[in-house]
Amino acid sequence: MKDIIIIGGGHAGFEAAIFLAKTKNNILILTKSINNIGEMSCNPSMGGIGKGNLIREVDALGGYIGYLSTKSSIQLKKINTSKGEAIQCTRSQINRKKYKKNTKKIFKKKNIEIIQDEVLKLIIKNNTIRGVKTKNKNFLSKSVILAAGTFLNSNIHIGNIKYREGRINEKNSYILSKQLNYLIGPSKKLKTGTSPRISYKNIKFNNLKKQKGDQNPIPTLSKRYNIKKNYKNMECWVTETTEKTKEIIKKSLKISPIYKNIINGNSPRYCPSIEDKVYRFYNNKKHNIFLEPDENNQIYLGGLSTCLNYKFQKLLLKSIKGLENCQITRLGYSVEYEFFSPKNLKKSLESKKIKGLFLAGQINGTTGYEEAAAQGVVAGINSYLYINKKKYWYPNKKNSYIGLMIDDLIKNDVTEPYRVFVKKNENKLNLREDNSNKRLFNVLKNLKIKNYFNFLKKKKNYISILLNNIIINKNIINQIFLHFKYKNYIKIQNFSLKKKKNIKNFKLKNINLFKIKNLSKKISEILNKKKPKTMKDILNINLIRNDSFKIILNYFKKLM
Repeated sequence: MKDIIIIGGGHAGFEAAIFLAKTKNNILILTKSINNIGEMSCNPSMGGIGKGNLIREVDALGGYIGYLSTKSSIQLKKINTSKGEAIQCTRSQINRKKYKKNTKKIFKKKNIEIIQDEVLKLIIKNNTIRGVKTKNKNFLSKSVILAAGTFLNSNIHIGNIKYREGRINEKNSYILSKQLNYLIGPSKKLKTGTSPRISYKNIKFNNLKKQKGDQNPIPTLSKRYNIKKNYKNMECWVTETTEKTKEIIKKSLKISPIYKNIINGNSPRYCPSIEDKVYRFYNNKKHNIFLEPDENNQIYLGGLSTCLNYKFQKLLLKSIKGLENCQITRLGYSVEYEFFSPKNLKKSLESKKIKGLFLAGQINGTTGYEEAAAQGVVAGINSYLYINKKKYWYPNKKNSYIGLMIDDLIKNDVTEPYRVFVKKNENKLNLREDNSNKRLFNVLKNLKIKNYFNFLKKKKNYISILLNNIIINKNIINQIFLHFKYKNYIKIQNFSLKKKKNIKNFKLKNINLFKIKNLSKKISEILNKKKPKTMKDILNINLIRNDSFKIILNYFKKLM
């Protein structure tokens, strides 16, 4: 009898296992491929806007995605440095081989049991999880974490060819999917994709724009890993599509699986395929393509996700500046997979239908390594609390991006792969990447920062006091500085949120809400679908954030 079984060895399953390894509980990971644990299926990078915040929060909770992303990095860069700290973030370009190797090292060090086998069914009794049935045997357990990624009844598409796989050369899980549809379904379909990879040779790098990482100081995605002084950042490059690219895409749409309705799952709005980019934004003269160093002297082409056939992928690449003579080493492809509505989950990520069953990662309709890892930590914590009969713990949207994500998932319908964005956060001044430890790891707040806040309130020239006190850590100095910098703005932000709740009975005129300028297309579509009659109706739409609400309110004030 196992205490907890984790299905899947991806980023969600890994973080759940790492947390549980710190407890005395007996855990087991079941995966279809031990060799592919720690695999980065898509782009070789971590972090960025919103996602960097998630990584730092996972790090504060004892997770390892930030540690691995920093240790395996070939380039680290701070993004949005020209803007305020509230939206600054860190991005890591990663060596895939190192990431995979370092992940396996941690598993080995933590002495986590891993068995290569395919899970066929969950063992359920009285709506409570009792274990799993695999191809080879039954495993009984008190709790199960389901982190199946993109493998549930999934298909890979390259042109007109379809493979029953969840990742290239890895079979999908069809039998388990059938049972889940009966237990917690019905399922829905989503689509994600990956870009082609090309040989490092024959690229005209002189025609491309270089992107260098930060050298002094070097940012980090983990408080637990210090970059060595001799650390070298590798270069990345940026190129762009051409008018010829547009014409090739236009011709290819007739045979594209996306536009022939072979693929029905919605794709990420903010990470569309190159076909979608050209079709939806045809007036754009060009689109940026990012050349990211990859394993085995390959280059991953970020921003060029596609599932066209070999002929069109080859034509497409050769139409791009600097890639005229490139050689394809791996074709891009799309994956269509099943997920289950996260509205059927508790905030702990436990199923409302099956006790002791926790779901994490893309099975909940999210996209990205970072979102999966964050859910894995929460599922790991709460599965431990469940079997020990303790009260569940979960972050809320006021103190973390993880809480914001979970709140969004369980309250809203997932219509496209969900990803975290800073602009979705009404509390962004408080939820910065730099203060993740302070927010989620109370040791920092109680032992180091809180006393200094009380002391500095009595002092006017607090900066000079801090600089003269060489004992205080630089990060703490920065934390205190930002506390005072944002203090009054946070008060205004909180007042604005309260004021928003007080406007209820303001009646709306019968008008096409697409006419409201500066409102995103997504929000306009939601408003026209819901047809709100009062401001209260708008406030009841969970996807309407503070920024969008202000735009709507100002628009109707002008009409009065």
